[in-house]
Amino acid sequence: MHFELTDEQKAIKETIRKFIAKECPREKVQKLDEQGEFPGEMLYKIAEMGFCGLVIPEEYGGGGQNVVGAVVVVEELSAIYPALAGAFIGSAFCGGKNLAELGSDEQKERYLPGLAEGSLLFSYGLYESGGDCSGTAAGTFALQSTSGFLLDGTKSFVRLAERSDCFLVSARTGKNSAGRGLSLFIVDSKSPGVQMKEIEKFGNKGMRLWTVQFERVPVPQENLLGGPERLNHGEEQLKTVLESENLETAACALGIAQGAYSYAAGYAKERIQFERPIIQFEAVLHMLVDMAVDIEAGRLLTYRAGWLAEQGRRSLPEATVARAYTSEAARKASLNCLQILGGYGYTMEYDAQRYVRDSLVLLDGFKTAEALKNTLGSLLDLV
Repeated sequence: MHFELTDEQKAIKETIRKFIAKECPREKVQKLDEQGEFPGEMLYKIAEMGFCGLVIPEEYGGGGQNVVGAVVVVEELSAIYPALAGAFIGSAFCGGKNLAELGSDEQKERYLPGLAEGSLLFSYGLYESGGDCSGTAAGTFALQSTSGFLLDGTKSFVRLAERSDCFLVSARTGKNSAGRGLSLFIVDSKSPGVQMKEIEKFGNKGMRLWTVQFERVPVPQENLLGGPERLNHGEEQLKTVLESENLETAACALGIAQGAYSYAAGYAKERIQFERPIIQFEAVLHMLVDMAVDIEAGRLLTYRAGWLAEQGRRSLPEATVARAYTSEAARKASLNCLQILGGYGYTMEYDAQRYVRDSLVLLDGFKTAEALKNTLGSLLDLV
């Protein structure tokens, strides 16, 4: 077993860190977060470096199957600016990885070059109000018409809907041997009948959440994910999509935890109380050690899930475990960071409060820690 990054992945980490140091100083990120601005210019620069194509085949303008490399990018960006990581995810994972693995040849030719160059953005349209956090589309239906399908339903907690070119939407399309048929669609966000309403939240302001309503939205047959022959095959496809979503979220949570830890450690080394740095007090030191242990464990879980995906092996259980663990690690690390900074942690001048806010939206909507554990219970054959 190998527990280190490849030379290429090490170079990716070093390059993205240099980019962050130059383009994402804390003062700039704080201002962008306060204003809730989408980091489009920064995403374009990341795409120029080839990072948006890390999981896209070379024949479509990408760099191949470097899933761990893409995980590293998400982790590093999330440590300072999770909204930028979310924008990158829209191209590299939601669009790039899913289309590269599940798209038809025509869909790959149509979308992957734009995703590789960062000019296209995809969003997930999987979850619904009323408690459906599985993506199995309890209340969304696509009825066949003469030209394709008419999509009806409402999806909640859709990230970056206002910026996205396409949604990856789950919908019921009929019946198969297992019961009601599920299909996945690529839906143009500018289609007639698409309506959006923003969901106000208090964290990760540059990556907005929306409710998206579909009212008889026309979807051509060729926009069935994988092509028309994949009608009613969405149950199996959804496992791959959820694997990508859990992996990208785990990487984001890992980065937030690392960012909170580094920020708290730096402060603790400089803050003087009773004539010595507060890091020398056991209470503070032990909090930082606990954070470091959680981060290291979470990194191993996340990188392993990414490595399995990179080998072409299904890794939904591993990606779900990584998401559950790192989301909790990020929450704990950010709260410890707030506590270490004391009164300063509650002020908007310091980033401790931002790490707390950003960590709490990792489990957005109905994808709570309890929901993840329910999913894991099934994946681990416990129920």
